[in-house]
Amino acid sequence: MTRKFLYGKKRFLGPIIDGVSSPRFSDISHYSRLENEKMRDDEMRKSFVIDKHSITIKINDHVISPESLSEDPVFSIPAQHCYCLCLTSKGNDPELFKTFEADICLEIDIEVLMEILEFVFSHKLKGAIIEAREITYYDPKSPPKSINPKDLVFLKPISFSHESEFRVAIFYPTNKKGFKSDSGIIVPFIIPDDSLHITFSHPDKAFIQQCIVGTYEPSNA
Repeated sequence: MTRKFLYGKKRFLGPIIDGVSSPRFSDISHYSRLENEKMRDDEMRKSFVIDKHSITIKINDHVISPESLSEDPVFSIPAQHCYCLCLTSKGNDPELFKTFEADICLEIDIEVLMEILEFVFSHKLKGAIIEAREITYYDPKSPPKSINPKDLVFLKPISFSHESEFRVAIFYPTNKKGFKSDSGIIVPFIIPDDSLHITFSHPDKAFIQQCIVGTYEPSNA
């Protein structure tokens, strides 16, 4: 059993405990708009600073002097847009309760959660791909090992390494325009400057509750 931890406010995570709603999956643009500055990050793009003395730039075979560059070049690479649930490998951790401004922590069975997600999205969003990985933390001054847009979703600056994040991502089929509602309206997968979130429910509360192994509060830390 792989167990990971979800921190948050009781008013938001309570419905998960009660089995009336799933954990919330947010589109990755949402994280650049978080109120909590300690968690805010531009997940849509990954930026890397390259030492200007470590690269050779030519124009018509004329080598450009590094000294002519005012600063080190910055490369910004887009990640594949998707919907994410951010968990951590650190359970019942006093520092993370503070960092996430959380008053409760849920212990989640990842294998069970993945089974639930596969069941739901195989019926509701055919073609969706669900991936779960540990986050790899990188030094922005070092070049990336991969520029695959999907791999970049699981990459974060080393300044966030204290979070020990584990991420579950829902990659929607890019050949479709968006989510189709019961009324027939197409909700776009992404809306510029707006945050979109995915949740789901089931008549049987145990359907969602089965992935919860335990709950913790700061007083028990």
